Amino acid sequence: MPDPSVADAVVDRLLAWRIPRVFGHPEEAVAALVEALDATGSEPEFVPVRNAECAAVMAAGQARFTGGPGVCLAAGGAAAAGLLTGLHAARGAGLPVLAVVADPGVVASEAARVIHRQLAEVCHRLRYAAEPARVPELVDEALRAATRARGPVGLVVPNSSPQGATRVAAPGPGIDVRLVLDELSSRLPPNSVVTVDGIGPTIGLAHPAGSPVEVVMGPAGLPGGALPYALAAKLAAPDRPVIALVSDDGMRSHGLSELVTIARRRPAWPDPRLVVLVRNTRSGHPRHLDPARPVTDDVPYAGWARLLGLHGVRVDRPELVGAAWDEALNADRPCVLEMVMDAPTLGPWNRQAWDNIGDVAAPVGGEPATSPMLLAGNGVPAEAGWLLSSKRDKIP
Repeated sequence: MPDPSVADAVVDRLLAWRIPRVFGHPEEAVAALVEALDATGSEPEFVPVRNAECAAVMAAGQARFTGGPGVCLAAGGAAAAGLLTGLHAARGAGLPVLAVVADPGVVASEAARVIHRQLAEVCHRLRYAAEPARVPELVDEALRAATRARGPVGLVVPNSSPQGATRVAAPGPGIDVRLVLDELSSRLPPNSVVTVDGIGPTIGLAHPAGSPVEVVMGPAGLPGGALPYALAAKLAAPDRPVIALVSDDGMRSHGLSELVTIARRRPAWPDPRLVVLVRNTRSGHPRHLDPARPVTDDVPYAGWARLLGLHGVRVDRPELVGAAWDEALNADRPCVLEMVMDAPTLGPWNRQAWDNIGDVAAPVGGEPATSPMLLAGNGVPAEAGWLLSSKRDKIP
């Protein structure tokens, strides 16, 4: 994420320009910028929205209804693709918009570079703040350019955080994610497909009892990608059990609407088992992981599922986790299993680095997990609670 000093410099200039609010999709990549906005006492106010497209459209709306520049904020790389629609609309309508994008750094893929080229095409100007010391003047220049050209201007700010690191947050109330995965490990049906929000290759996992389980990591840069992957897996093989492990951020971005698709298609499935496990940390942004902060975004995922005619289970006590898995895996229809979890790391279910695949985590707090866990690159236990098979390729 951007260096705190860079974030402060950006926000200082927005304050000097009397920008009333900034619309953004809250991800870890932009956490420093959002914290800097919070520190101003809501001048400018940070308005968290559900995806980058909404952020850009709202910034354009801000410009239309106030006459001043609107500002949107998004993570860089593939996550910035959502900005394109709103920025294109702003350009066509002659509305001044500044899009601040967090540089993905060395992990930028070819797809991310393509999206940055598209940003350069839709914006009147796209500047890269390669030198943190120049950030204040570049923010001023970008806002002047947006105002003068009556259209969108992009500013990419540097990402100085080490890649692959996992930041540990203060513990909060909720169910430990390791318990949830341990209980699932002992219940995984044979021939299952498990899809996981996050990054990484398709890998084969072995069920503790030895029957094959196929695990697929969702597409990088797409929060909630595990759910459309799970739906595609179910449509391709409707007789196989499918389980999706989805973050709450991803569920809000894409999952709630795709539950409608699941409800529409489920009557044709001979095996009804499609379980969507939602990790509800009751927050839309990492700032809410601080237990001193109020919880403001507790979305009733299981209740939404029941409204659609699906099965829905919400669990907020550790002793009910195993029984909840039994209920979800034995339901006569697809199920949204909403676990009110703590948030030990800022990130998706899987690890952030893949340099030591196959390692087994050391016991945490003196109590070993009942199923093996992987280590992230910095030695922190990753959030995938199964043992890798001896082969790195997918189990057929």
